[in-house]
Amino acid sequence: MKNNIDEIYSVSEFMRDNPAFTEQTEKAVQYFKGYCPNSQDATFVVIKVENYNCIAYLADEFTPYTLAEMIAPFDKDRICPIQGLETKYAFKK
Repeated sequence: MKNNIDEIYSVSEFMRDNPAFTEQTEKAVQYFKGYCPNSQDATFVVIKVENYNCIAYLADEFTPYTLAEMIAPFDKDRICPIQGLETKYAFKK
């Protein structure tokens, strides 16, 4: 199953809306770029996964957007190791 998303939350929009996360967000993007060299020119977005903010990048730039399979979770205090992204269908809670 593809990791599709209809609306994107760009890294710059996220940092504008969450100034307390600016430094950590920038660090997470740089960490991600270092881990995934083919992502250097990618469009990075922020998604929420299991209560973590996560850096992801777009595998294509057409709606519905397809996210690459790797993400970099982070919070105010730390950047977690790169994780795989899995899409599952579920009811909204």
